[in-house]
Amino acid sequence: MNKIYDKLLLAIAVLALLAGVGLYVTKSGAVPQAKPQGSAQAADNPYANVPVPESSSADVSWPEAPKQAGSGWIYDVFTPPKIYLLPDGTFTAEDPTGRFKEVPFGVYLADIKQEPYRIQIEGYIEEDLSDASKSLILLYDEENQKSIRARVGGVVSAAEFKVLDFQIKRISDPKEGIYKEATAKILDQRTNEEVVLKHGERLYDDDVIVVIRSKQDTTVDIELTQAGATFETDLGQYVLKEIKLEESAVTVEKLGNEDREAETRRLTLQSSAPAAVTPEPSTDTSSESDALEFNF
Repeated sequence: MNKIYDKLLLAIAVLALLAGVGLYVTKSGAVPQAKPQGSAQAADNPYANVPVPESSSADVSWPEAPKQAGSGWIYDVFTPPKIYLLPDGTFTAEDPTGRFKEVPFGVYLADIKQEPYRIQIEGYIEEDLSDASKSLILLYDEENQKSIRARVGGVVSAAEFKVLDFQIKRISDPKEGIYKEATAKILDQRTNEEVVLKHGERLYDDDVIVVIRSKQDTTVDIELTQAGATFETDLGQYVLKEIKLEESAVTVEKLGNEDREAETRRLTLQSSAPAAVTPEPSTDTSSESDALEFNF
């Protein structure tokens, strides 16, 4: 009896397997073939042209910032206001204590210069072309605004100097040609130092004069000659930290106090100093003897 049931179940399983295979074969024959992608034509679905809208620019005029009620300040975009909290809990833009009030630096560089040396050479008169020491030297006294004539070995008591030497060199240069270079050596009897004066070049003192003024106080007119010097105005105390003659600039530190910190600034010229007036050479051509050559 059991064998009959086993055979019956086996037969049913075989029939089910055959039915499944038949169904699979039937279904796979009905699957549609995929159409190659390259067979589609662009003309079948043409793209429609989309017009690009034109942008129009317009000038924008920002309105003035309105006054804030009760505070009195006006602020603008990107400019945050300084706001203070009052004891009653309200806000204000004005510093109620005055401690945070912006104080100007207070000074500016009005001039930076060197004074010319007190004796300058204007020219010379060669009386013996073979001996330059016999020439008549034309000098100028800057302090007394007066022309001076002197020879080697001569002492000018009024101007406190003595002429030690005078030389003329004839130089041949491929670019500039032949020219003369005249130098006078004098003894400054004030400082007991030898000074060389070169014809055609203005000699200046070593000291640099820095002129400091103030836009807030027009009475301020301070002259300083060396770095490290201190000075004072109604707006604070200052130190001249550095002098840059070639850059026409100085560095000044404004000392701090209990209300503000120290501040250092580099000051450059804000106004041009008047040009120095060079005295005209003496036109008096008279000499102690007949002159052979004039040089100015």
